[in-house]
Amino acid sequence: MISVFPRSLVKDPMNPDSKPTLSSHTLAGLFEAAVGVGGRAPPPDPPEWFGASDFLYGIEYYVGRGGSGFVWKASRRDGHGAVAIKLVPFHSDLLRLKERWENECAALARVEHRNLIHLVNHGLAPDGESGWMAMEWIEGRNLDATLSEQDCLPFSEVFDFVSQIGGALTALHDVGLIHRDVKPGNCLRDEVNCRWVLADLGIALDLEKSEDHRVTRTMERSATPSYSPPELDLQGHAPAPSGDQYSLAFTLWEMLTGHRPLGAFPRLRTLCKSPEGIDAVLRRALATDPADRFPDLAEFVKAFQKAAVRPPRSYLLMAFFALVVTAAAIFLFTRPAPFPKRFQSGKIHVNEVRGQSMQIDMTLQENGNFSAKVRITSLHPIFGFSGRAHLVFRDSEGRIIHQLDTVGYGVGGRLMPGLKYDRLDDWNHQVPPDVAHRVASINFFATPGAITMKQRVALNQLEFQKDLKSVKDAALGGLNAVAEMLSPIPAKAEESPPAE
Repeated sequence: MISVFPRSLVKDPMNPDSKPTLSSHTLAGLFEAAVGVGGRAPPPDPPEWFGASDFLYGIEYYVGRGGSGFVWKASRRDGHGAVAIKLVPFHSDLLRLKERWENECAALARVEHRNLIHLVNHGLAPDGESGWMAMEWIEGRNLDATLSEQDCLPFSEVFDFVSQIGGALTALHDVGLIHRDVKPGNCLRDEVNCRWVLADLGIALDLEKSEDHRVTRTMERSATPSYSPPELDLQGHAPAPSGDQYSLAFTLWEMLTGHRPLGAFPRLRTLCKSPEGIDAVLRRALATDPADRFPDLAEFVKAFQKAAVRPPRSYLLMAFFALVVTAAAIFLFTRPAPFPKRFQSGKIHVNEVRGQSMQIDMTLQENGNFSAKVRITSLHPIFGFSGRAHLVFRDSEGRIIHQLDTVGYGVGGRLMPGLKYDRLDDWNHQVPPDVAHRVASINFFATPGAITMKQRVALNQLEFQKDLKSVKDAALGGLNAVAEMLSPIPAKAEESPPAE
């Protein structure tokens, strides 16, 4: 049931005889109510191909509907835990919605962060009319469900939230992505690992792409008007990272007070218990003009954390803290470098459906030299695969400090289906020594080669002809050898006696 408030009907002050119309705030509320009605619709039946033997996941139960698709909980058939399967239908606009699905997959694969939902796998439906994504399963619930029960949260929980979700948004902005739909429904609480996770990059915008190649257009706005920045109502406005800053501040205000900061909202200290400086920080992030907000989201998070810190009550506590920091700094800067460092990729799936994967075991030396064992596996040798691995070196704070591509590796195809093809290669390379000292972790990604199926079949046929020729040559050689053994040996002519 949708309620319309008395003040939702407004008249044009310049025309007293005009008929009252709905205000923009009421329209936004009606829109959200309509979305909520859609979310309470009966759960859809999973497609039949979910139950196929070659589908890697077994569906357990329906979770709900997101902004762009339906979500089920599923278990991995290999027994390695649970995932969330998101199905995105393309029926209403095949090309556009397919591009948007590809955009979300690319955005999730482009940046890795502890507080961003992790993409495990993705693919197209057999009929090509929908796409699916397997994402990490978060055991918990979203912030929207929490606020519906608790109304508001303690400041300590809000502090953890802004640090973690702010870090996730900063990671997106660092690679040129804007989330554009920050709201409680897209913030999940992982109860197992005690963390907040930002989800649903369905309408994320890539600033590095030209306008013609963006899946989400400039004038296409978020699906949740209340949390959208006000500049989106202006004609010709281009989305910017400051819009995510506004949406995050809007969400934080609701977490602290239980109310949304609409209209002339009162001072924060009259609504909840929070440090004095938080009100000024949030109001700056909620400024109508984007130019009046913080320069970037990282500065907003830093200002929030700084305003939340209260001075210690005694000099003894300050001295103890300074002593601990000094001791930790001495330990970190004087201990020997932990070389050599060893990194393992685990399986890097090139194509999970065909069982094609790479695995890298790498040892990094203090001078920057490293050696690696690269194992390439294909369970379908009739096709094989070729490609390279992309290495992303990160420091202890998760920042990218170096990137590298391996040389091309691959497994050649043969007309011998059912056999497992393995290949082990050695790779030796080098990174700058200063980079080697800062490396704390390495992310490994597969970069498949550009060889097409048609080219692979042609190569297989060529290899088969070579194999067949080798067999024929060997057979002819054997027959010739047998023929020579069976042929009669000519008798030697009698020698005439020497002349006297």
